[in-house]
Amino acid sequence: MLSIDRQTKIIQLLKQNNSVRVSELKALFNVSEMTIRRDLEKLEQHGVIIRSHGGAALNPLNNVDVAFQNRTQRHVEEKEAIAREAAALVQDGDSIVLDAGTTTTPMVKYLRNKKDLVVLTNSLTVANEMAQIPGVTLVLTGGNLREITLSLVGTLAEENLRRFYVDKAFIGTSGLCLVQGLTNQNMYESEVKRAMISIARETIVLADHSKFHRVSFSSFSPLQAVHKIITDTGAPMDTVKQIRELGIEVLLAKPGP
Repeated sequence: MLSIDRQTKIIQLLKQNNSVRVSELKALFNVSEMTIRRDLEKLEQHGVIIRSHGGAALNPLNNVDVAFQNRTQRHVEEKEAIAREAAALVQDGDSIVLDAGTTTTPMVKYLRNKKDLVVLTNSLTVANEMAQIPGVTLVLTGGNLREITLSLVGTLAEENLRRFYVDKAFIGTSGLCLVQGLTNQNMYESEVKRAMISIARETIVLADHSKFHRVSFSSFSPLQAVHKIITDTGAPMDTVKQIRELGIEVLLAKPGP
């Protein structure tokens, strides 16, 4: 078993049992204690767990794979402002790909007056909202459903994405860091995000201020692969300045009407 598969399984066990013991993991995976300790060290570096003597527990400050419905209730005003700013970048006749996320979904209502859009998405929530707008060509990626995020993932989704080329990709992220780049809580969603970036002429990341200086489990892109980042006015200005010095445009959305 690959280390990434073991680490994913460890996270699943932690979500079920809240804590794990090194001795139990060693027996479960039939590997050495040193191998398990390296896995736990990697998960701790990503902020997913807190290690203790002989075991580990989930980090309560970094909930793993929070359900979509719960995430929609966080930083609502900031996400709404970011969504409005993002939709303003979409022109009539554009082809776009919308990632599954709680910031891309609010974009849809701001796209109602756009004409001749082609929208590609792996999000059931985005698809449901977009299907109510007349005149939009809507394409779903297909793939396996992740019920916790209502997203389509897997090889089918990735392969289907690579059949297209779009003007703009709007991508959400769980973490944004100058060193580790863009990260996500789930490696399967990370692969889909990576595929979306690869087919877009322009990549636009939507990240509220809480995502800054945060590193999640799975990396999907360096910052240098991004053209624009839309965040809110609560973002750390020193980091915003450093990102702009990399040649990346940063737009600050102001919450409110």
